[in-house]
This record gives sequence, structure tokens and C-alpha cells, in this order.
Amino acid sequence: MNDKKMDLDKAAYEVFLENGYKNTNISEIAKKAGIAVGSFYKYYQSKEEIFLETYIKENERVRKQLIDKVHWNGKPVDVIDELFTYTLESVLNNKILAEWNNPTISEVLHKYYYSELGTTNYTFHQFLFNIFKERLNQEGYDADVTNKILKVYEFIYYIDCHITDKDFEDYNETLRILVKYFIKGVFS
Repeated sequence: MNDKKMDLDKAAYEVFLENGYKNTNISEIAKKAGIAVGSFYKYYQSKEEIFLETYIKENERVRKQLIDKVHWNGKPVDVIDELFTYTLESVLNNKILAEWNNPTISEVLHKYYYSELGTTNYTFHQFLFNIFKERLNQEGYDADVTNKILKVYEFIYYIDCHITDKDFEDYNETLRILVKYFIKGVFS
């Protein structure tokens, strides 16, 4: 990666983290990076494109911290509580990640994360899927039942990639309850 693109990416991260998506414009990012606005377009086609790249990097960074922090060998329901608590604290206090529910940009984010590329490249999603599958195997579920349960996991991921607080009141808390009782039922 060349230095100008690195400067641009760093500037975008800082400006989006301070201002969020809506209150950021390309000229601010370019100015902070020390480049002309026209030079911005050598690297990105739009604010949406640079934001998506910034979001992906920030999401990976925060999710890596989450993987390191959560006690994955604990009781499954406790793991879910820990997972949701950390996630909500991380998202609510981060103007980049909080955009997941912003109607202005959420469609772009959701579309990416539900795409084949997004699902494959999202290391946290892959990590959760694999740890869940491993736990199901430890519980002695046969392959057919495991696959059916994993389909429910994929359905929950689908829901998260298609619904926001705007679409469903108290979405985050409702999702937390759904996942908690799903896990409780599977591992009781």
C-alpha cells in the first residue's frame, strides 16, 4: 500500500471515529490526510466505499479484542451474556461501529456482511460458527441435528444483517433474548 493511501485510510478512521458517517465529508478526510479532494478519488469512488473499508477494519479490530476477552469455555448462556455485553459496550462507544444501525449507511454494511465475500472474510463470524459447531459436537449431537441447529445460527446471522433498531423496536435486546434462550435450549 502506498503512503498516500495509508495516510488517507488513517485520516478516514480518525474523522469517522470522531464524527460518525453522516457528519463526515470527503473534504475533511482529504484535508486531514494532507491531500487534495481530487486525489481522494484515485483511491476511493465514494464516502461509502472508504467508510465500508474503515468499518471492516475497525470491526475486525474490536472483534479480535472480543475473542481475546470472552471466556469461551464457560457455560454457553454466560458466554452469550458476556458476548452481548461486550459487543453493546464496544458498539455504543464507537462512532464507526454504531453506524451498523444508521439507515444512511447500514444497508451498505449489511449487504457486505451478508454477501459471500463478507461472510467468508468476517473472521469473527467464522470463529463463532466454528466454536458453536465444536460445542455441539462436544454435546454429542449427531451430524443431522448439528446441521439443523447451525441453520438456526445462520438464520440469526441473517436477521442481524437485515434488521436494525429502525425496523424493530428494542431490536438489540430482543436479539439478545432470542440468542440466549436458543443457546439455553440447545445446551440444557
